[in-house]
Amino acid sequence: MLRHITVRDFAIIDNLEVELGPGMTALTGETGAGKSILIDVIGLLLGDRADAASVRAGADQADLSAGFELSPDHPAAAWLREQALADNVGDDEDASAILLRRVITAQGKSRAWINGSPVTMAQLKDLGQWLVDIHGQHAHQQFLQRHAQRALLDGFVDPGLLGRVAGAHGTLRAAGERLESARARLASASDRLDLLRFQTAEIAELAPIAGEYAEIATEQTLLAHASEVLMALQDAHDTIDADTGLDHGIGQALSGLQDAARHDQRIHPILELLESARIQMQEASDELRRMADHVEINPQRLDEVDARISLYLRLARKHRVEPDELADLLRRMEEELEALDAGDAALDALERELAAARTAYDEAAAALTRARGKAAKRLDTAVTKAMQELGMPGGRFHIGLETRPDETGPHGQDRIEFMVAANPGTATQPLARVASGGELSRIGLALQVLASAEQAVDTLIFDEVDSGISGAVAEVVGWKLRGLGERYQVLCVTHLPQVAAQAHQQMQVTKHRARNQTRTEISALDAGARVEAIARLLGGVAMTERSLAHAREMLESASDRNPDPDLATADRS
Repeated sequence: MLRHITVRDFAIIDNLEVELGPGMTALTGETGAGKSILIDVIGLLLGDRADAASVRAGADQADLSAGFELSPDHPAAAWLREQALADNVGDDEDASAILLRRVITAQGKSRAWINGSPVTMAQLKDLGQWLVDIHGQHAHQQFLQRHAQRALLDGFVDPGLLGRVAGAHGTLRAAGERLESARARLASASDRLDLLRFQTAEIAELAPIAGEYAEIATEQTLLAHASEVLMALQDAHDTIDADTGLDHGIGQALSGLQDAARHDQRIHPILELLESARIQMQEASDELRRMADHVEINPQRLDEVDARISLYLRLARKHRVEPDELADLLRRMEEELEALDAGDAALDALERELAAARTAYDEAAAALTRARGKAAKRLDTAVTKAMQELGMPGGRFHIGLETRPDETGPHGQDRIEFMVAANPGTATQPLARVASGGELSRIGLALQVLASAEQAVDTLIFDEVDSGISGAVAEVVGWKLRGLGERYQVLCVTHLPQVAAQAHQQMQVTKHRARNQTRTEISALDAGARVEAIARLLGGVAMTERSLAHAREMLESASDRNPDPDLATADRS
């Protein structure tokens, strides 16, 4: 509940402090006195846009603050704890306090605080939705728009259903986007898929093995020159082992030198060298013979190796890789092909996922449709009854609810339209088509009052929503606002004595001019001052005994009257 407001240098207010209590409070005063300025202040404290023009002329800045009192289990208290702004919002059983402050400089800059901590305008707006609900004098115009009609009807529906539909729609949309994305990828990959299938088949025919190309290249060299190698091996072997070969010659040289060595000791080292050379030549001869035995002259194998090397080289040139990289290229291609082939299976899974999401959405939307149908019937009855009380006898109100199963959206599948028959015996037609300005204001007022009875906030503000009505209708409006005041804190800016008289308390807004300056003051009225204020609303500046007596009678009648039973708490569908 809003407890106090402090204003410094705002518009035509230089210094103002207002204390507010529970129930219905009427703000009255002359036209142009600034009755709606307080509403503007509250709006700014809840995040409305501000500019330098709102700063009082000659001042450096406007300083606005407001204090709210709420229970520890209030949604606003939970929000403050989540935002780490609950410095003085406790968990005890006592009421907790919230202090909002906003400063607007003459240069148009703005700063805001919650409980002394700096915050953004977005945070003020988030908190404001839990604290105050403001209805402006032209709010009924919004009910000509279908989205506003839907929003009002949904105010009488379990928020959990609305959240379920919105969540199911988000899931459905995401599933649809994933499926379309997968389809697009497969479509764009179809050419790539065909190419990969051809290329992998071509390389797979070679069946390359890592390291194989170097081996067969070596084998090809050996096979291609096998005859030359064999001939060289045999010639070398014959040169050593023939009867007149090297081995025979060294043997003769050793025999002659051995006789000479008996006479000359200097020959012994030479003998050792020759003997070592003869041994190595014999080993070389043996190795040459063994190698010659293993040299293979195989033209058929050579043809096979030549053909495989040619295939390696052709595919390597085609794919612009080295021959020994073909095995790795084939592996990568097969992996990519497998991934692309798996796309069809993934597509099937995504289609099943989309179907499941659509089923979940349809179920949630159907539940919301049923709840809206029940809420619409309640509103049909309540608004039709209010129309009789608000000077539209025989009028009827009906909420048209058309379900479009082929449509999906975060708000469900229903097309909602407010229908009205302003006169007895006529068919209902869309509100925007048949309601006159006065009728629209009265129907809109009834809808606002009924919607306010469903709010989770503690403070409801009505800014001249009674514009365009008078007489007995005005009294009914005042009675309904007073009924709201039995359950909420209601602040009502009004120029009608019938409405002001129904308030639990009344505050007077006055404008003073002095020394070329204008300032606005707001003061709480005691019982006597209130009689005079109501009488002034009834008869203008000059008060008479009759107008004073009438004012007393209106105030007494209001205090004796029972609350409006139509505003009793109703369970949501």
